[in-house]
Amino acid sequence: MDGRIWFLHQNTGPSANGAITIDGSKISEYTTATTNIGPIAITPGPDGNVWYTREHGIGKMVPSGGYTEYMTAQVAQTGGIIKGPDGNLWFTYPLADRIGMITVSGQIKDFPLPEKGRAPGDITLGPDNNLWFAETTGNKIGRITTAGVVTEFAIPTPASFPSAITAGPDGNLWFVEHDGHNIGRIAPMGVVSEFGIPSGARPYAIAAGSDGNLWFTEPGTFNAIGRCTPMGGISEYPLPTANTEVAGITSGPDKNLWFAERDANKIGRLSNLMGGGNVPSATGDLGTTAGTGAKCTKDSDCIASGKTCGGDVCSHATTPPSCVLAISGDPGWCTVAADCWCTIKGATCNAMNHCSVTKH
Repeated sequence: MDGRIWFLHQNTGPSANGAITIDGSKISEYTTATTNIGPIAITPGPDGNVWYTREHGIGKMVPSGGYTEYMTAQVAQTGGIIKGPDGNLWFTYPLADRIGMITVSGQIKDFPLPEKGRAPGDITLGPDNNLWFAETTGNKIGRITTAGVVTEFAIPTPASFPSAITAGPDGNLWFVEHDGHNIGRIAPMGVVSEFGIPSGARPYAIAAGSDGNLWFTEPGTFNAIGRCTPMGGISEYPLPTANTEVAGITSGPDKNLWFAERDANKIGRLSNLMGGGNVPSATGDLGTTAGTGAKCTKDSDCIASGKTCGGDVCSHATTPPSCVLAISGDPGWCTVAADCWCTIKGATCNAMNHCSVTKH
């Protein structure tokens, strides 16, 4: 919006929104009306302002910090918020089981869900120009048109508690199953796929990265950032600071990932996505490299390979061949270009059965 990363001061005093420059040199704090829990969710609006949900209302903040707040028609807790295809802001009512819409001038309308007990939380704009939302206790993914027509799709894992949803780079919607320990994918037609997290961590928030993958946060014991390829390959990256209770995550205008470390009072940045990041990818106990030791014959046998420059490659430097991180400098082994670890940068499989990275 204004080139900065905006974030929430939730459960802190005073209630406020914050913004940080992409070089990390300046953090600004802008107070809002005081509530019991502070702002809840935040999104850039079509009018150049920052829009946020708050207890019993919706707020609009100009980049310099001035704000206007509107009481919602339901006088109920609001949840996620996103800019819609119609130039309005769309948001959820978790306790009222409704989806709301507010114009940039403050007019509010809302639509009921088919049944009670759904608790819609996060919401996003889909590739089909509909709004998609996660029903945390309903264990469904919902879709609503701008005319208010709601359709729901069941999640296969019972009581998975889907807490966040985002549009993916592959034309699908992606969500996290906090209690199901899965990353979920739903096609616009409603077909759901699930991918288990190797460590068993509980994912909290999710965002699409500039590298063509989905990135999610893992608060709690695992204290990590996870990456999921469009095909479901998952890697996990431990955070340097312990016990941060990492929360929200977003892709910034600098093409890096930015995330909130709630208990550490820090804003984190994950950079060099196309090169694999600056921390080791891990699975299981977070102490081993992703795929290391796994037998393979070509790159696409390895976890997360062939999707981005930060994947794994099949190394023939040892016998039998095994998976190693692409950032180790090993060119990997391929039989066709689709096996290459850096296809997103135009790598091809050459006559020596190695991936050529001259375009990287």
